[in-house]
Amino acid sequence: MQPLYLTIDDPFQAKNRIKEVFGFDPKILLGVIEDSFSARNETTNNHPKIYGGYRNFAEGTAFLRERLLSMGYLKYTQGNSEWVHNEKLGILISFMTGNACVGLKNQVPSNSASLKTEKIARNRNPKGSMFSRIANAQLHGDMLTTQATTDTWCWVLMYYIDYKNKIIRSELSCPSKLTEDGKFFTEYHERIILEEISFDPESEFDTILSPAPTPAPIDFEIKRKNA
Repeated sequence: MQPLYLTIDDPFQAKNRIKEVFGFDPKILLGVIEDSFSARNETTNNHPKIYGGYRNFAEGTAFLRERLLSMGYLKYTQGNSEWVHNEKLGILISFMTGNACVGLKNQVPSNSASLKTEKIARNRNPKGSMFSRIANAQLHGDMLTTQATTDTWCWVLMYYIDYKNKIIRSELSCPSKLTEDGKFFTEYHERIILEEISFDPESEFDTILSPAPTPAPIDFEIKRKNA
């Protein structure tokens, strides 16, 4: 695969690109994101505060591995870095949460035009040194010059939950550069924007448990009709 330095946000082109590079339909990725979000919503106020986010990540990683197993992808773990791996295609994919810019359409990738820092799609939680080691080749210099010695491309499936607008935005992207401390993505070889997922934060179960409000009494006056 040759780096394209672009963002694909047209649904038809995104679908074709994902099938071309990864060999599956983007609906699989959307299903992973939607089902891991549902698992997150099963947590309660009695769980530790951080558990919802961690469960979202853990279930999403498991769903991604399980649903791609029949397509030549296998579990890959190095240190504390979790991936799904297709050795034949030379692809690694990691599942993670991102910032509010993740999944935004018509956004110029930061490595082809200058962007303000706050406008760059990036991972929400800092990455450890293991990510840099695994994705070392594509994170340093132009991959066009190192393609002959690089046999694996590292991609990230990032999602952002927009509770205000009741949607989940996501993208499948190939980072090309990290911040100086190696914790956040700053540039990409390629970004593939996925379709938005709409959700209702109020579950049907909660609605059933909540009694309907008692209607206010209606005051009216009765008068005898004149003959």
